[in-house]
Amino acid sequence: MTKRLLTVLSFAFVLLVSHVNACTSIVIKTVDGSPIYGRTMEWGAFDLHTELVLVPRQLSFTSELGGGKKGMTWENKYGYVAMNAVKKPFVTDGMNETGLTLGVLYFPGFAEYQSFKDGEEARTLNNVDLSAYILGQFNTVKQIKTALPKLRVVYNKDIAKTFGAPAPLHLVATDSTGASIVIEYVSGKLHIYDNTVGVMTNSPSYDWQILNLRNYPQLTAFGGHADKNIKGISLAPFGAGSGMLGLPGDVTPPSRFVRAVAFTSTMITPKNVEAGINEASRILNNFDIPRGLVREGESPEDYHLNFTQWSTIGDIKNKRYYWWTEFNRRMRVVDLKELNFTGGKINSIPLDEVRTEDIRNRTDAMIIR
Repeated sequence: MTKRLLTVLSFAFVLLVSHVNACTSIVIKTVDGSPIYGRTMEWGAFDLHTELVLVPRQLSFTSELGGGKKGMTWENKYGYVAMNAVKKPFVTDGMNETGLTLGVLYFPGFAEYQSFKDGEEARTLNNVDLSAYILGQFNTVKQIKTALPKLRVVYNKDIAKTFGAPAPLHLVATDSTGASIVIEYVSGKLHIYDNTVGVMTNSPSYDWQILNLRNYPQLTAFGGHADKNIKGISLAPFGAGSGMLGLPGDVTPPSRFVRAVAFTSTMITPKNVEAGINEASRILNNFDIPRGLVREGESPEDYHLNFTQWSTIGDIKNKRYYWWTEFNRRMRVVDLKELNFTGGKINSIPLDEVRTEDIRNRTDAMIIR
């Protein structure tokens, strides 16, 4: 089963990425330097039915390259928990037992992987398997930087033939030191960027997104001066927040990137991890896309939606992985320190026990007795 697991996952995931295009990820730090990772998952073609899966250490995988060709085989050094899709244990987001977190985001129009070469199958895997490989093998971004240039990451030609295109993805990885990197394959070449601003969205590439920040040097958390005027006409701001005039509010990837940088860079540094988790969730809430705001299709009558289905936060220091969903915004958590990663099979639980908002009724507390 495990030998062919990633083949099944590859076919499922290509179906998914055809329309995912609005994910946002952030990395923030507390006063003591503890890193906290978070992201949103946008998808609207159909219900992802995402589960949280536990993948144990010492589990073996073989990457399928298409045309009956088999790529590299590896055994997990580390166990991890991860978000799957359509009840298939593909890693779209996750954290391993060392605290390394990883997010997979859509990268359309720019992702182009390396070509297949005969004789190099033993160091080749398809791009859909890359996230599972990283979480199972590494505990620092330094290790990832060293290992990835030695591998070939290709796409499965059978999948491309069946579905018309490879899965255009890029990844963000963050370790226990707070070091974070963005991994992209563009024009057949690997690019690894230090995630200096702690933000990633979608296309274009990370280096373009950083360059685009130069269009917004005027943004500031401080408002305008009340005594400013022109020829006696007062230019006092109408209210708080005037320093952020010009902050893009649409949901395109470049605009979300700028907005996420604005939020994370002006944030008052949280005093501790608990405060950091709260602040990360408040920032991520700004990137939720309600059903109907974003519609894509060939005509107004024939469209699919793009909306937020779930969000995650990784407390890397304490190895705790949080999530909430579109159905229930109450935060849930698993503590990786308490999980058993020595089992021989993958385990899974639904993100929602019941797809209903968990609302606590406090009427009784208000009744005078």
